[in-house]
Amino acid sequence: MSKINLDTFELTQLITKEDDHFEFKSSGTKLPDLKKKLSCAVSGFANSGGGCFVAGVNNEGKADGGFPLKIGKQDLRDWIDQVIHQVEPSPQYEIKLIQDPMGRGSIEPDKAVFLVAIHESYMAPHMAPDNCYYIRAGAHTVKAKHFIVDAIWAKRHFSKPRLTHLLRLKPDKGKAIQLGILALTDAPALDVAINIEPLPQLLRQQSGLFPLNLSLIDRSNPFFLDIEGLSQDQPRLKEGIIIEVQYHDLAGKPYVYEQTIQSSNSALPISLKNNDYSNIENILKLINKQLEKLSKK
Repeated sequence: MSKINLDTFELTQLITKEDDHFEFKSSGTKLPDLKKKLSCAVSGFANSGGGCFVAGVNNEGKADGGFPLKIGKQDLRDWIDQVIHQVEPSPQYEIKLIQDPMGRGSIEPDKAVFLVAIHESYMAPHMAPDNCYYIRAGAHTVKAKHFIVDAIWAKRHFSKPRLTHLLRLKPDKGKAIQLGILALTDAPALDVAINIEPLPQLLRQQSGLFPLNLSLIDRSNPFFLDIEGLSQDQPRLKEGIIIEVQYHDLAGKPYVYEQTIQSSNSALPISLKNNDYSNIENILKLINKQLEKLSKK
C-alpha cells in the first residue's frame, strides 16, 4: 500500500469502492460491532502489508453521518487508540478525524468520519482480541488459516536483520587483511555500531573512531575494513580479537552480534617463498615412502 498522507488527506480523495487496502464501515454500525470490526481490520491490514479502515462512510465512500466525538466520557480518538492497542503486538498506525465532508456526503454536528491508517508491519503476525489472526482477502477481512499464520511467522523470522563477519585479502592489492560485515537476510540492519577489542595493530592509531557508526548494512551494502597488514612474517591475525556489532531493525528493535574473530579458520590464501617448493617436494616423497611401507604390511 502506498503511504497515505493523513495530514493533507480530505474525504474527496477517498476511493469509491473497498479493495485490498481500504475497508469502509457505515455510521449505522453499532459501537460493539465497530469495535470488533476495527480490531479485526487492524490485525488483517497489519498482517497483509498495511491498509486503511474508514468509519462513517457508505459503500461508495461517502460520509453518511459520522460517529460521535465523545463515546461516553471518552474522546473518540482515545477510544480508537484503546481498541487498536488490544491487538497484539500493536502495529504502527495513524488516526485522522474528518468533520468537513467537502461535498462528499454529510457529517452531523459533533460527529466525525475517522480513518485509521495501518502501516506495513515487520512484527507480524498480529492477533486480534478474539485470539485469532486476520488477513485481507480482496475487500474483506478474514481469519487466517493455520498454514498462513505459520508462513507469516516464518516471514517475520527471515525479516530480522542477521549479520555475520568474514576475513578476506583486500581485492587487487592483496597486502592487507579486511574484516567484512555482511547481511544474511534481506532485512536491513540500521544504526550500526561496530567495535573491535583489542584493536589490531593497523587500527590502533585510529582508536578514536571506534565504535564505527554506519547508517545501514544490507545485502547490497556490506562493510569492509582493513584491519591488518599481510606479511611473510605475520600472515595471520592474533587470536582473541572480539568484534561486537550493535544495530536495529526497521521497527527499532535492537540486536547485538558478538563473535571472536577466528583467523585460523579464514580462507586466506597461502603465500610461498621461493624455496618452499623444494620443501614441499621432499615432504611429499616422505609421505609416499610411508604409504609404500604400509601397503607391504
